[in-house]
Amino acid sequence: MKSSFKINYGKMLLQLFAGLMFVYLIVPSIMALPMSFTDTRYLVFPPEGFTLKWYKEVLTSERWTLPIIFSLKIATITTLVSLVIGIMASLALVRGALPGKNILHLFFISPILVPVIITAFAVYEIFAKLHLIGTLTGMVLAHTILCVPYVILIITANLYRFDITLEMAARNIGANPFQTLIHITLPMIKPGMLTAGIFCFITSLDDLILAMFLVGTKNITLPIRIFSQLKFRIDPGVAVASTIFIVAAIVIVIALAFIRREKKSEVIREG
Repeated sequence: MKSSFKINYGKMLLQLFAGLMFVYLIVPSIMALPMSFTDTRYLVFPPEGFTLKWYKEVLTSERWTLPIIFSLKIATITTLVSLVIGIMASLALVRGALPGKNILHLFFISPILVPVIITAFAVYEIFAKLHLIGTLTGMVLAHTILCVPYVILIITANLYRFDITLEMAARNIGANPFQTLIHITLPMIKPGMLTAGIFCFITSLDDLILAMFLVGTKNITLPIRIFSQLKFRIDPGVAVASTIFIVAAIVIVIALAFIRREKKSEVIREG
């Protein structure tokens, strides 16, 4: 009697390849964690000794706290502005009767198709004339250019997926367009909004090229601080700052996954 058990070598190779790629991508980030506790004044792996003094310096020194706060301000405002603009544009592209929708869609997402260095040069030329270099407003506007395309891509996909008859039913029972948007459309695309918001926040927080063109002498972003530290003085503070934001990103992703799972469970219970 022949055994019915067969080894799927193709699946095993695919899983092995996926595992190796995961390790290749995640190991550099993981290495920042132990190096942030080293007792030396320079980055070394494996770390020598154990100390929390670098965490104390990053969390108390204005050299680090001011760039962190400035970057968080930029990322938060950019996320909110990008979501508003991106959702409105997505609704117009999906629900509106606009001529040349495909051309408009390509136009809206074009900033992510153009090298960032070109965008940075063009934005610098314009913002310098408007006296926006080194300002919070200038950084938010520049980062919004990068983030809105991600919002449009994610939200339009969500709008195409969910049933438009729900909106039509709301309109048929007397809801006006604004009420339909608030009570039907936005709740249905909330997972997409959360995903788009995280993309915007991380994109803004991680930007270095635009910041190099637009920051002034007083206000600098965290990526600029890290870059300058790596260029002129490599100390474990860089590893600490990296670790803090890596952990923050992991927490955000886990929270998003939990929210989406709860949303799916709620839909199943209602069904």
